[in-house]
Amino acid sequence: MYESLCEILRNYVEEPEGGLSPDTSFTEDLHMTSLDVMTMIGDVEDRFHITIATEDLNGIYTLRELTEYLEGKI
Repeated sequence: MYESLCEILRNYVEEPEGGLSPDTSFTEDLHMTSLDVMTMIGDVEDRFHITIATEDLNGIYTLRELTEYLEGKI
C-alpha cells in the first residue's frame, strides 16, 4: 500500500533529496497545494477503487496517515 502511494505521489512532485518516508507531509515537505492533494487523492481513489470522503481528509497530512486510512478501508 505504502509503495503504491509513493508511486502515485511521484507523479505530482519531485522526490525529496532524502526520499519519501511515512512521515513525509504533503504540504510541508512536498509543498503541495490543496488542489495538488485533491487531484492526487482522485488518483488514489481510482487506483484502489474507493471513495474518500472530503471530511475524512481533514486528518490526513502525511503518507503514514493516508496509508493507515486506506488500510482501514480496504
